[in-house]
Amino acid sequence: MASPADVTTQSLRHSQPAAVNEAGKLYSPGGPKKGLSAVHLKNTRRRFVDLCNLMERRITARPFLDTKGEKGPWSWLSKAPQHRVVRRQITVPGWPATSRTLRIAFLSDLHTGSHSDDVNRLNVIVKETMALRPDIVCLGGDYTNGMLFGRGRVPPETICEKLASLVPEHGTFAIIGDHDEIFGATRIISALRHARIEVLVNGLASFPFDGLPIQVVGVSSDASELPRLLKTVPSGAPAIILAHDPAAFSSMPAGPYIMLCGHTHGGQIQLPFVGPFVNMSDAPLKWTYGHVAEDGRNLYVTSGLGVSGLPLRIGIAPEIALIEVGAQ
Repeated sequence: MASPADVTTQSLRHSQPAAVNEAGKLYSPGGPKKGLSAVHLKNTRRRFVDLCNLMERRITARPFLDTKGEKGPWSWLSKAPQHRVVRRQITVPGWPATSRTLRIAFLSDLHTGSHSDDVNRLNVIVKETMALRPDIVCLGGDYTNGMLFGRGRVPPETICEKLASLVPEHGTFAIIGDHDEIFGATRIISALRHARIEVLVNGLASFPFDGLPIQVVGVSSDASELPRLLKTVPSGAPAIILAHDPAAFSSMPAGPYIMLCGHTHGGQIQLPFVGPFVNMSDAPLKWTYGHVAEDGRNLYVTSGLGVSGLPLRIGIAPEIALIEVGAQ
C-alpha cells in the first residue's frame, strides 16, 4: 500500500451542471443532439429502473445481518458460477512511455451475498487478485447485495474486512455504485476507508509510477461532475477514470485517459449470435462489455462478479480483470 505521502487526494464538492442535449445525454456544446424518440426511450428506461429500485428498497431492505453470506433454504438456487481472470493490454494515445505497462486489477459489482457462501468466495477473489501482482487495484462500486432471497444483506464491514487484504504497491482506489447509494453509501464509504481504501466521491487522487504521477479520477454513479473534474487534471497528465456506469464514456474527451466501468454485469444474460438484451444503462449495448475504443478514447467495461435481480448468469462469466496500460 502506498504511504500517505504517495497518495494525494483532492475532493471537489461543488457541482457544476454539465451540458446536456434534449435527450438528457451529456455532450460537448455544439455536438450532435438526439431526437425525440431517444427522449421517450430514455425516459421509459429510467422509469423502469426507478421502479426496480423502489422494489429493492421495499422488498430487500432488511438489516445487514448475514455475516457469512449464507442463503439458507435458497442456497441451491444461488450457487456462484466460476469466475475467471480476464487479461487485457490496452494502449492509450498520449500515455507516457514507461519501462513497463501499468498493471491494474479491476473488480466491480461484487454484490456480496448474492450467492451462497459469498463471503468465503470474496476471500478467494481477493487472494487471486493479489496473486496477479497488480500495481494498483480499482473497485468499481456496488458492493452490497440486493437479492430477493436469503437471510438479509452482508454487512459492509464484513465485505470491507476482506477487501482490506487488497494491498498493492500503489494503493486501492474505490468508487460507489447506484446500489450502494440505494442501501446507504455513507456506511459503505466509512467501511471502505476503515479498510484503508481510497474512496473517490467526485474526487481526484494520484500515485507515482515509474517516476511519473498517474491521476485517478472517481465520479458518482451519474458521472455529472466528470467534465469539471477533468478540467482539474494537469494538461497532458495520464489518468484512470473510475465511473460506475459506462454511460459516462459519452462525456469523456480524447486524451491520455482510460475509463473503467462496471454496472452492466456484461448484460448478465447473453445469447450466442444475439448478445445482451439489456444493460440497465443509457449506454448503447455495444458498450455493455469489454474493451471499447472510439475516436481515440478507451473504455473497459467488466462483467463484474455478482448479480442482481436473480442469481443467474447466462453466456457471460463473472471476472477479475487485469488491465495492462501502456503508450501507443
